[in-house]
Amino acid sequence: MSYSRYQDKCDGHARGEMFIHSGRTRRVVSDYPHIFRVYRLSEGVERFFGSGTFFAEEKMDGYNVRIRRHKKQMLAITRGGLICPYTTEWVQSWCGRYRFDEFFNRYPGSALCAEFLGDNPYNSKRDRSLPPGLSFFCFDIMQPDGTFLPVEERYSVISELGLPGVRSFGMFTFGDIKRLKEIVLDLNAGCREGLVMKKPRSDGAIKFVTAASDLADLEQFLVFFYDIEPGFYTNRLMRIALFVQEFTLDREEYMRRTGAALINGYSRLENYAGSFEDFTIYTRTVETWDLLKQIILKHVDVVSEEPRSTVIDGMQLFRVSFRRRHKKSSGRFREILSGQKE
Repeated sequence: MSYSRYQDKCDGHARGEMFIHSGRTRRVVSDYPHIFRVYRLSEGVERFFGSGTFFAEEKMDGYNVRIRRHKKQMLAITRGGLICPYTTEWVQSWCGRYRFDEFFNRYPGSALCAEFLGDNPYNSKRDRSLPPGLSFFCFDIMQPDGTFLPVEERYSVISELGLPGVRSFGMFTFGDIKRLKEIVLDLNAGCREGLVMKKPRSDGAIKFVTAASDLADLEQFLVFFYDIEPGFYTNRLMRIALFVQEFTLDREEYMRRTGAALINGYSRLENYAGSFEDFTIYTRTVETWDLLKQIILKHVDVVSEEPRSTVIDGMQLFRVSFRRRHKKSSGRFREILSGQKE
């Protein structure tokens, strides 16, 4: 399939906008807009929503995909505008389980926007409550012009068609901030990611992340320190401190937890062999892994095992484990551990 995409913002086009080419015509797939983060829940909600209403939904930590139908074929398009062979294969395998065709017959030219989680090649943070393989949860319905279906209408469609959706906590106003904070504390206690809050017509949204999620990120990704923008770490440290202040949590407890995240994160430097990020995926065919590997190798170094046959939920699949090597971190930590001066 021939398509083109904007990998960066350019000439009025956003990153992730893409075009599917068909003969002399092309179909535009709008980008998914960036959702701004707030570091203080109360102040952020009041500033963004004012006296208006909004819906609160669980923010999930996977990767953003737009599901589109093109010539009766389901496609899975990543945030960056890439048609992912791995995710597309999974979506196509679900056509007998979920009523995708009925959705696209009703909303031609639209896209199901969903968070994909589980065993995937993009996000190594895995929700252990999910079964092996890939899972998805719809959080928006993008119309052909790039706008979104109103929230309550989306809830109705998702429910009627039996599609998985993100957890909704209902409608709120700023006057409900105490109840909203209680929800955030429950999410934090469960080590969940956070909240996304949306205007009723889906024409604006903000997100808020829990301290537990930020602590998990610090611990998991410290060993990749020299390959990731430093702001990744400093922003999380600041967010943890602000979270503790706003929710009046036990400061000594979070001092211990933050210190533990740092010490545990760097524990991988003991008997150090390199900064590797581990992934596992499940494909229907070896060819799907070959296509995906070609895409991955354009951007990063990976070392993979041979695909192994397995069965998940009655499906015959191939299990592939691979490791991404973070070059800068691997080199710099080796220098540090060998006693080289800085």
